[in-house]
Amino acid sequence: MSAFPDEAFLAAVPLQALVAESREDGTVVLLRPKILSKRWAWLLRLMKKPAYRVKLDARGTAVWQACDGVRTVGAVAELVGRAFPGDPDTTTRTALFIRELVRGGFIQLYSGDQA
Repeated sequence: MSAFPDEAFLAAVPLQALVAESREDGTVVLLRPKILSKRWAWLLRLMKKPAYRVKLDARGTAVWQACDGVRTVGAVAELVGRAFPGDPDTTTRTALFIRELVRGGFIQLYSGDQA
């Protein structure tokens, strides 16, 4: 079993795939539609609350804002490490969070040579 994150993951480029709102305290709320299928998207118009609201803390907000489609996962981790210098194992924590954002459909991940 290889260690996570590997070099390929750290070289990948994350890009925001969903809408986000800024909050007064500077953090971000991600808005994820409850229905992602284009076939059933018409149901969203009938729903009172068509999106899940995922509130991020300061660290999550820093990761989200750094996922600009230009920086690699490794560069995002370095940026977050500088913003939160006292936190241990920033690279692994940031990579795990980005992996969960990808799984949730919040961001898309591209190989470094495609970006």
